[in-house]
Amino acid sequence: MKKIILILALMSFNVNANEIEEVVVVGAKIYQGVADPTSDNILTTIEPTKPFVLGAFNGLQLSGTDTKHTGVFKNGIPVNDPSSGWYDFGQDLSTNQRVTIISGANSVRYGSGSMAGVVLLEDDFGKGFYTTVSTDKTKMMVEHEFFQIATYRGTSGSVKTDNDEVDWYENKTFKLGHDIYNLEVVDYSYDYDGCYNEYFVLTDDCNVEGQKINVSIDHDRFTLGHTTNESIYNTGTVIESDRTYGDILLYDDNGHELGVTAQKETYGERKRYTNAAYYIWSNDNVSLGYRYEEGERIVRLGLENNGYRFSMGNSYRLPNLYEQFGDSWVSANPNLLPEQGRGTELGYKGLSLYYYKFDEGIDFDMNAYSYINTGEYRSRGIRLEKNIGKVFVYGEITDSDKLRVPNYRTKIAYTDYGFTIEYLGEFDKGVDFDGRLIDDVSTFNISYSFTNGAIGTYKLEIEDALDNSYEYIPDYAAGGRIFRLSWNLLW
Repeated sequence: MKKIILILALMSFNVNANEIEEVVVVGAKIYQGVADPTSDNILTTIEPTKPFVLGAFNGLQLSGTDTKHTGVFKNGIPVNDPSSGWYDFGQDLSTNQRVTIISGANSVRYGSGSMAGVVLLEDDFGKGFYTTVSTDKTKMMVEHEFFQIATYRGTSGSVKTDNDEVDWYENKTFKLGHDIYNLEVVDYSYDYDGCYNEYFVLTDDCNVEGQKINVSIDHDRFTLGHTTNESIYNTGTVIESDRTYGDILLYDDNGHELGVTAQKETYGERKRYTNAAYYIWSNDNVSLGYRYEEGERIVRLGLENNGYRFSMGNSYRLPNLYEQFGDSWVSANPNLLPEQGRGTELGYKGLSLYYYKFDEGIDFDMNAYSYINTGEYRSRGIRLEKNIGKVFVYGEITDSDKLRVPNYRTKIAYTDYGFTIEYLGEFDKGVDFDGRLIDDVSTFNISYSFTNGAIGTYKLEIEDALDNSYEYIPDYAAGGRIFRLSWNLLW
């Protein structure tokens, strides 16, 4: 791994660097923002109502689809884990990353499986020092042009609601970036409940130590990168996966783009090689994309005019290595078929209507204790996001066959003179895998920020001011009143 990082670092100084190109995808709704370091929640820009517990699993279900149908890219390279197919945002600190969300099914550049949308995360370093102190949580970050160091230690009490043990999450993140070269190293550890010790006795004294490394060169003509993710459990289990990725733009002129991608995915001793070729033609109003990947043809269309937009396309997702080969607990299923789907989105400015249908969906079967094809499932809904003066309004109604997807989401926020008052809600999530009802989310937040050129910016927050604790899934708690004080000094 160190050899790969050194080679990429040396290569980066022999390339004519360009700034990261502007994201242009015709027919899609594009959301852009910055991951606020005063918040634990890096997903606020992406799904503004979603409960977020740092250190716990935090995946995305854009438009009511499976977490594996949203592609996530960091500094130009895909980071969806080869072992699971999704990306877990729960090990990432919010540290001023630029966040771009592309909704809809019309872009083939980011892979055939990214049907529900794509999240692009880009590191952008300034000069400054940041620290925050809150109830049982501390965070510090320092950055200076080409590097960033951040640390975090915090607890929300017990991971599960059936005991009172205090569980902690710790994170140390180092990032380096210069021109088109980026390096990220994340060391993390977290406590969890419900594991068997060396005497095969069920205990809540469980711990994971892990490390993620992402290194990339993101040029306007090519992208090269390597990612690793290793987790070591106190029970002796070691889970390791990695990806080596390349994307080369062979031709780019007058709205025509022709490119090829190749990657090697590894999960434990299992390996898989995939490659693809794509072609995109676009102008200001129309985009047509074609992707050929593993013998499958993916076609996607985008239309846009005077604020109106339309996108449609099909999807093809190979089973991830864990779904297909399992482990000592999960049985392998080498005959597992790929998921295939179709999706469409119609919108006008901040309003979107979407419909997705997937064939041969892949889910876990508790009886066979393996992943199986479960047939088709659908997700459809309507989403609105609008700024009305000093008021921000977000609402979404979703009808999905997937579990844990709320039928209704809402966010209402008012900002003026440094004060922000917001209400977040998620309702009617239905039942979990075991038939238990999932709690609604209803939380009210208040914050005030003050800026002075000499002393920087201070921010005082009261999160969940009404102290409305809830279980975001059965036995796992979130919410609860938190006081947070932040200080940000720019050099």
